[in-house]
Amino acid sequence: MRRKRRRRNRYRLIPLTSFVIFLVCMALGGISEPDTNENVSLNLPSAPDLVRDIAETGLPSEVMAESEAIKEISVESENDTEVFIQNLTDFDIDMAALLKNDSPVELSPKGVQVLIVHTHGSESYTPSPAYQFEYTENDRTLDTRYNVVRIGDELEEILENNGIETLHIRDIFDSPSYSGSYTRSLNAITEAFGENPSIKVVIDLHRDAMIAKDGTKYKVTADIDGRTAAQLMFVTGSSGGGLVHDNWQKNLIFHGKIQQEMNSRYPGIMRPIVVRDSRFNQHVCTGSMLLEVGTSGNTLDEALYSIQLFGEVLSEMLKET
Repeated sequence: MRRKRRRRNRYRLIPLTSFVIFLVCMALGGISEPDTNENVSLNLPSAPDLVRDIAETGLPSEVMAESEAIKEISVESENDTEVFIQNLTDFDIDMAALLKNDSPVELSPKGVQVLIVHTHGSESYTPSPAYQFEYTENDRTLDTRYNVVRIGDELEEILENNGIETLHIRDIFDSPSYSGSYTRSLNAITEAFGENPSIKVVIDLHRDAMIAKDGTKYKVTADIDGRTAAQLMFVTGSSGGGLVHDNWQKNLIFHGKIQQEMNSRYPGIMRPIVVRDSRFNQHVCTGSMLLEVGTSGNTLDEALYSIQLFGEVLSEMLKET
């Protein structure tokens, strides 16, 4: 995979309508560089909760208002049978060519196959009638019944019910200190591999955030069979930041194939894949992924519905390998 000489158009793999939507999402802070809090266009803040690499510093600043409004948007590709990416690296990526390869993941004959972890486990959702709770801090809670750990519980149950042995690390790595959360989750992942060398897939579950300066939250949704689902998004790490990550292209193939299958069954449920310079601990093994399940504007109900659909599709695909 060769590098581009210069960054001319990061969105060349995304159709025009999706390009316009991405500009809006960048302005709202859904996609930003890992370790910056600088504002971008439209005078809106950068993403406070977007995943950060090991070098993150300090707790991200989040803007809150006494009365928060929530606006609903959908970030979709023009053709749900294709896989679109937002390439934030200097690499030339031919997604169509990559997807011609077979899946790079093959399950072990026995033992733990899937590891679920949460680098930012306190990330939570907007309370709903079915799930009422109090934030521990801005859009976060340490109560694992209502944060992304609950999403991991749901995914674990689905995988286990489909005969895929799964280990779920339910520890909170971003509290009391946000800084160093990726280092702590990496240590846990490494320890899990030492005890379970059969692991073939690592899933780091997050939730994204799009929050305007006036406190307005944006939720990403798709209508699936008459129900509202939180949209999902893969963030694919690479070696663009200078750290060793030899298997990032294989991870991207894996993410692309899952995205292709998900969108073919549930059009609109997947946002385009974001490819970043940072590794996000995905260098540990081929089959690693970072999955954003909705935003802080989504409800837990919407996020649970999405992960249920994702879990069933992933189970089928893994058993076919």
